[in-house]
Amino acid sequence: MNESNIDPQEDKRHTPDSDELLWGESWYFNVYDPVQDVALFTRMGLYANKGVANMAVLMTVGGVEAYNRAWHNLPLPEGDMDIDTDTGLSLGGVSYRALELLKKFLISFHDELIPLKVDLEWEGIMPAYNAMAGHSENQATRFHLEQAGKVTGTIAFRGEQWSINGVGNRDHSIGVRNWNAFTGHNLAWPVFEDGTALGILQIHFEGGESADLSWSFDGNEVKPMKLERYEATFNDEHKPVSAIVAAVDSGGTRYEMTCTRKGLIHWPFDGYLLNEAAFEFRLSDGRVGYGLLEMGVRAGTQKS
Repeated sequence: MNESNIDPQEDKRHTPDSDELLWGESWYFNVYDPVQDVALFTRMGLYANKGVANMAVLMTVGGVEAYNRAWHNLPLPEGDMDIDTDTGLSLGGVSYRALELLKKFLISFHDELIPLKVDLEWEGIMPAYNAMAGHSENQATRFHLEQAGKVTGTIAFRGEQWSINGVGNRDHSIGVRNWNAFTGHNLAWPVFEDGTALGILQIHFEGGESADLSWSFDGNEVKPMKLERYEATFNDEHKPVSAIVAAVDSGGTRYEMTCTRKGLIHWPFDGYLLNEAAFEFRLSDGRVGYGLLEMGVRAGTQKS
Protein backbone atom coordinates (compact mmCIF):
# COMPACT_ATOMS: atom_id res chain seq x y z
CA MET A 1 0.00 0.00 0.00
CA ASN A 2 1.08 3.60 -0.53
CA GLU A 3 2.48 5.56 2.41
CA SER A 4 0.33 8.22 4.02
CA ASN A 5 1.11 11.82 3.14
CA ILE A 6 0.17 12.85 6.69
CA ASP A 7 3.03 13.90 8.96
CA PRO A 8 3.25 11.35 11.82
CA GLN A 9 3.37 14.30 14.26
CA GLU A 10 -0.27 15.00 13.36
CA ASP A 11 -1.18 11.74 15.11
CA LYS A 12 0.04 13.14 18.42
CA ARG A 13 -1.71 15.46 20.85
CA HIS A 14 -2.13 19.09 19.74
CA THR A 15 -2.15 22.50 21.41
CA PRO A 16 -5.31 24.48 20.56
CA ASP A 17 -4.87 26.93 17.68
CA SER A 18 -8.06 28.73 18.69
CA ASP A 19 -9.63 30.00 21.92
CA GLU A 20 -13.02 28.54 20.89
CA LEU A 21 -14.50 26.56 23.78
CA LEU A 22 -15.63 23.87 21.31
CA TRP A 23 -12.10 23.31 20.02
CA GLY A 24 -11.42 19.67 20.70
CA GLU A 25 -9.31 16.66 19.87
CA SER A 26 -10.51 13.08 19.88
CA TRP A 27 -9.29 9.58 19.17
CA TYR A 28 -11.62 6.71 18.31
CA PHE A 29 -10.95 2.97 17.84
CA ASN A 30 -13.37 0.12 17.26
CA VAL A 31 -13.19 -3.61 16.58
CA TYR A 32 -15.56 -6.32 15.44
CA ASP A 33 -14.71 -10.03 15.47
CA PRO A 34 -17.30 -11.90 13.36
CA VAL A 35 -16.32 -15.32 14.70
CA GLN A 36 -16.66 -14.34 18.36
CA ASP A 37 -19.50 -11.88 17.52
CA VAL A 38 -17.96 -9.30 19.85
CA ALA A 39 -17.90 -5.59 19.04
CA LEU A 40 -16.06 -2.89 20.98
CA PHE A 41 -16.31 0.88 20.47
CA THR A 42 -13.95 3.27 22.29
CA ARG A 43 -13.42 7.02 22.22
CA MET A 44 -11.51 9.73 24.07
CA GLY A 45 -12.34 13.42 23.55
CA LEU A 46 -10.38 16.37 24.99
CA TYR A 47 -11.71 19.94 25.22
CA ALA A 48 -8.48 21.72 26.15
CA ASN A 49 -9.98 25.24 26.29
CA LYS A 50 -12.71 24.02 28.65
CA GLY A 51 -10.27 21.96 30.71
CA VAL A 52 -12.46 18.84 30.51
CA ALA A 53 -12.50 15.50 28.70
CA ASN A 54 -14.87 12.63 27.96
CA MET A 55 -14.45 8.96 27.21
CA ALA A 56 -16.54 5.96 26.24
CA VAL A 57 -16.14 2.19 26.12
CA LEU A 58 -19.13 0.34 24.69
CA MET A 59 -19.46 -3.36 23.86
CA THR A 60 -21.91 -5.84 22.35
CA VAL A 61 -21.71 -9.63 22.70
CA GLY A 62 -23.82 -11.85 20.49
CA GLY A 63 -25.57 -8.78 19.11
CA VAL A 64 -26.69 -7.62 22.57
CA GLU A 65 -25.39 -4.52 24.35
CA ALA A 66 -23.23 -5.79 27.21
CA TYR A 67 -21.24 -2.82 28.52
CA ASN A 68 -21.64 0.96 28.36
CA ARG A 69 -19.36 3.46 30.06
CA ALA A 70 -19.64 7.06 28.86
CA TRP A 71 -18.11 9.57 31.27
CA HIS A 72 -18.12 13.33 30.70
CA ASN A 73 -16.48 16.36 32.36
CA LEU A 74 -13.39 14.44 33.45
CA PRO A 75 -10.10 16.27 34.10
CA LEU A 76 -7.79 16.52 31.10
CA PRO A 77 -5.40 13.56 31.04
CA GLU A 78 -1.62 13.68 31.10
CA GLY A 79 0.49 12.10 28.37
CA ASP A 80 0.50 11.86 24.59
CA MET A 81 0.24 9.28 21.81
CA ASP A 82 4.00 9.59 21.19
CA ILE A 83 5.95 6.33 20.88
CA ASP A 84 8.54 7.83 23.26
CA THR A 85 6.10 7.59 26.17
CA ASP A 86 5.33 4.35 27.98
CA THR A 87 1.91 5.43 29.19
CA GLY A 88 0.23 6.96 26.15
CA LEU A 89 -3.08 8.69 26.87
CA SER A 90 -5.28 7.33 29.65
CA LEU A 91 -8.75 8.50 30.66
CA GLY A 92 -11.49 6.82 32.69
CA GLY A 93 -9.77 3.43 32.46
CA VAL A 94 -9.15 3.42 28.70
CA SER A 95 -5.61 3.89 27.34
CA TYR A 96 -4.24 4.45 23.83
CA ARG A 97 -0.53 4.15 23.05
CA ALA A 98 1.21 4.38 19.70
CA LEU A 99 3.71 1.65 18.83
CA GLU A 100 4.18 3.36 15.45
CA LEU A 101 2.41 6.62 14.69
CA LEU A 102 -0.06 6.37 11.79
CA LYS A 103 0.22 2.56 11.86
CA LYS A 104 0.07 0.58 15.10
CA PHE A 105 -1.51 1.15 18.53
CA LEU A 106 -2.20 -0.56 21.83
CA ILE A 107 -5.73 -0.23 23.23
CA SER A 108 -6.35 -1.23 26.83
CA PHE A 109 -9.19 -0.91 29.31
CA HIS A 110 -9.76 -2.31 32.79
CA ASP A 111 -12.91 -2.16 34.89
CA GLU A 112 -12.30 -4.32 37.96
CA LEU A 113 -15.88 -4.04 39.23
CA ILE A 114 -17.66 -5.68 36.28
CA PRO A 115 -15.01 -7.08 35.49
CA LEU A 116 -13.95 -6.17 31.93
CA LYS A 117 -10.36 -6.27 30.69
CA VAL A 118 -9.34 -5.31 27.16
CA ASP A 119 -5.85 -5.74 25.66
CA LEU A 120 -5.77 -5.18 21.91
CA GLU A 121 -3.30 -4.28 19.18
CA TRP A 122 -4.72 -2.21 16.33
CA GLU A 123 -2.73 -2.16 13.04
CA GLY A 124 -3.60 -0.13 9.95
CA ILE A 125 -4.03 -1.95 6.63
CA MET A 126 -4.09 1.29 4.60
CA PRO A 127 -2.46 4.72 4.70
CA ALA A 128 -3.94 7.10 7.23
CA TYR A 129 -6.18 9.51 5.31
CA ASN A 130 -7.44 13.00 6.15
CA ALA A 131 -11.08 12.93 5.06
CA MET A 132 -11.19 16.73 5.33
CA ALA A 133 -8.55 17.11 2.58
CA GLY A 134 -9.94 19.30 -0.19
CA HIS A 135 -12.90 20.46 1.92
CA SER A 136 -13.38 23.83 3.56
CA GLU A 137 -13.42 23.87 7.35
CA ASN A 138 -16.87 23.33 8.80
CA GLN A 139 -18.48 22.79 12.20
CA ALA A 140 -17.53 19.10 12.19
CA THR A 141 -13.74 19.57 12.44
CA ARG A 142 -10.75 20.85 10.45
CA PHE A 143 -8.79 17.56 10.39
CA HIS A 144 -10.26 14.06 10.45
CA LEU A 145 -7.70 11.26 10.12
CA GLU A 146 -9.40 7.96 9.21
CA GLN A 147 -7.96 4.47 8.80
CA ALA A 148 -9.07 0.84 8.51
CA GLY A 149 -7.16 -1.87 10.32
CA LYS A 150 -6.93 -5.36 11.73
CA VAL A 151 -7.19 -5.98 15.46
CA THR A 152 -5.85 -8.82 17.61
CA GLY A 153 -5.64 -9.48 21.34
CA THR A 154 -7.95 -10.51 24.17
CA ILE A 155 -11.16 -9.33 25.82
CA ALA A 156 -12.17 -10.83 29.18
CA PHE A 157 -15.69 -10.16 30.46
CA ARG A 158 -17.61 -11.62 33.41
CA GLY A 159 -15.67 -14.89 33.49
CA GLU A 160 -15.44 -15.31 29.71
CA GLN A 161 -12.39 -14.59 27.57
CA TRP A 162 -12.18 -14.20 23.80
CA SER A 163 -9.14 -14.27 21.54
CA ILE A 164 -9.89 -11.42 19.15
CA ASN A 165 -8.97 -11.54 15.48
CA GLY A 166 -11.10 -8.92 13.80
CA VAL A 167 -11.22 -5.69 11.85
CA GLY A 168 -11.56 -2.14 13.03
CA ASN A 169 -11.69 1.52 12.17
CA ARG A 170 -10.11 4.52 13.83
CA ASP A 171 -10.20 8.29 13.57
CA HIS A 172 -8.35 11.24 15.03
CA SER A 173 -10.17 14.57 14.92
CA ILE A 174 -8.75 18.05 15.54
CA GLY A 175 -10.64 21.33 15.52
CA VAL A 176 -13.93 22.95 16.47
CA ARG A 177 -16.81 20.50 16.59
CA ASN A 178 -20.31 21.75 17.29
CA TRP A 179 -22.67 18.80 17.66
CA ASN A 180 -25.57 21.24 18.00
CA ALA A 181 -24.97 22.37 14.39
CA PHE A 182 -25.60 18.84 13.07
CA THR A 183 -29.08 17.81 11.98
CA GLY A 184 -27.86 14.33 11.14
CA HIS A 185 -25.17 12.23 9.50
CA ASN A 186 -24.77 8.84 7.81
CA LEU A 187 -21.61 6.76 8.02
CA ALA A 188 -20.41 3.33 6.83
CA TRP A 189 -16.85 2.07 7.38
CA PRO A 190 -16.54 -1.54 6.13
CA VAL A 191 -13.34 -3.57 5.84
CA PHE A 192 -13.54 -6.43 3.32
CA GLU A 193 -11.84 -9.81 3.24
CA ASP A 194 -9.53 -8.82 0.34
CA GLY A 195 -8.26 -5.67 2.10
CA THR A 196 -10.64 -3.26 0.39
CA ALA A 197 -11.90 -0.60 2.80
CA LEU A 198 -14.48 2.15 2.42
CA GLY A 199 -15.06 5.31 4.40
CA ILE A 200 -18.49 6.78 3.77
CA LEU A 201 -19.53 9.86 5.70
CA GLN A 202 -22.09 12.53 4.85
CA ILE A 203 -22.87 15.23 7.43
CA HIS A 204 -25.92 17.51 7.33
CA PHE A 205 -25.84 20.92 9.01
CA GLU A 206 -28.34 23.48 10.24
CA GLY A 207 -29.41 25.56 7.25
CA GLY A 208 -29.38 22.70 4.76
CA GLU A 209 -25.68 22.50 3.95
CA SER A 210 -23.90 19.15 3.88
CA ALA A 211 -20.39 17.70 3.57
CA ASP A 212 -19.48 14.43 1.84
CA LEU A 213 -16.20 13.12 3.31
CA SER A 214 -16.19 9.70 1.64
CA TRP A 215 -13.20 7.68 0.34
CA SER A 216 -12.25 4.22 -0.96
CA PHE A 217 -9.14 2.06 -0.56
CA ASP A 218 -8.68 -0.71 -3.15
CA GLY A 219 -5.66 -2.32 -1.49
CA ASN A 220 -3.22 0.10 -3.07
CA GLU A 221 -4.57 3.65 -3.26
CA VAL A 222 -6.97 5.89 -1.36
CA LYS A 223 -9.40 7.82 -3.57
CA PRO A 224 -12.09 10.38 -2.74
CA MET A 225 -15.61 9.06 -3.21
CA LYS A 226 -19.14 10.45 -3.58
CA LEU A 227 -22.13 8.96 -1.80
CA GLU A 228 -25.01 8.06 -4.14
CA ARG A 229 -27.43 6.13 -1.94
CA TYR A 230 -27.92 5.52 1.77
CA GLU A 231 -31.27 3.93 2.62
CA ALA A 232 -31.79 2.39 6.04
CA THR A 233 -34.53 0.17 7.43
CA PHE A 234 -35.52 0.85 11.05
CA ASN A 235 -37.27 -1.08 13.80
CA ASP A 236 -40.12 0.28 15.93
CA GLU A 237 -37.64 2.17 18.12
CA HIS A 238 -36.13 3.88 15.07
CA LYS A 239 -32.89 1.92 15.31
CA PRO A 240 -31.29 0.84 12.01
CA VAL A 241 -31.38 -2.90 11.31
CA SER A 242 -30.30 -2.92 7.66
CA ALA A 243 -29.27 -0.56 4.87
CA ILE A 244 -28.41 -0.28 1.20
CA VAL A 245 -25.41 1.96 0.54
CA ALA A 246 -23.82 2.94 -2.78
CA ALA A 247 -20.95 5.28 -3.64
CA VAL A 248 -18.63 5.97 -6.60
CA ASP A 249 -14.93 6.80 -6.25
CA SER A 250 -12.95 9.28 -8.35
CA GLY A 251 -11.73 6.45 -10.61
CA GLY A 252 -15.30 5.50 -11.54
CA THR A 253 -15.52 2.33 -9.44
CA ARG A 254 -18.98 1.92 -7.93
CA TYR A 255 -19.47 0.16 -4.62
CA GLU A 256 -23.00 -0.99 -3.75
CA MET A 257 -23.63 -3.06 -0.67
CA THR A 258 -26.34 -4.48 1.51
CA CYS A 259 -25.72 -3.99 5.22
CA THR A 260 -27.03 -6.15 8.08
CA ARG A 261 -26.75 -5.22 11.74
CA LYS A 262 -24.72 -7.41 14.09
CA GLY A 263 -24.79 -5.34 17.28
CA LEU A 264 -25.98 -1.85 18.30
CA ILE A 265 -25.19 0.44 21.20
CA HIS A 266 -26.59 3.84 22.24
CA TRP A 267 -24.29 6.83 22.54
CA PRO A 268 -25.72 10.28 23.39
CA PHE A 269 -23.95 13.62 22.94
CA ASP A 270 -26.36 15.89 24.81
CA GLY A 271 -28.99 16.78 22.17
CA TYR A 272 -27.42 14.61 19.45
CA LEU A 273 -27.86 10.84 19.34
CA LEU A 274 -25.57 8.27 17.74
CA ASN A 275 -26.84 4.87 16.61
CA GLU A 276 -23.48 3.09 16.63
CA ALA A 277 -23.43 -0.47 15.32
CA ALA A 278 -21.27 -3.29 14.02
CA PHE A 279 -22.60 -4.40 10.62
CA GLU A 280 -21.95 -7.03 8.00
CA PHE A 281 -21.46 -5.50 4.54
CA ARG A 282 -21.98 -7.50 1.36
CA LEU A 283 -20.87 -5.99 -1.96
CA SER A 284 -22.83 -6.65 -5.14
CA ASP A 285 -19.97 -8.90 -6.36
CA GLY A 286 -20.29 -11.12 -3.25
CA ARG A 287 -17.36 -9.86 -1.18
CA VAL A 288 -18.14 -9.73 2.54
CA GLY A 289 -16.81 -7.26 5.06
CA TYR A 290 -17.43 -6.01 8.57
CA GLY A 291 -17.19 -2.70 10.32
CA LEU A 292 -19.06 0.31 11.56
CA LEU A 293 -22.40 1.71 10.43
CA GLU A 294 -23.39 4.85 12.28
CA MET A 295 -26.36 7.16 11.96
CA GLY A 296 -26.57 10.38 13.90
CA VAL A 297 -29.70 12.44 14.43
CA ARG A 298 -30.67 15.55 16.35
CA ALA A 299 -32.64 14.44 19.39
CA GLY A 300 -36.37 15.01 19.04
CA THR A 301 -36.40 14.79 15.25
CA GLN A 302 -36.49 10.98 14.96
CA LYS A 303 -39.49 9.48 13.24
CA SER A 304 -42.06 7.91 15.56
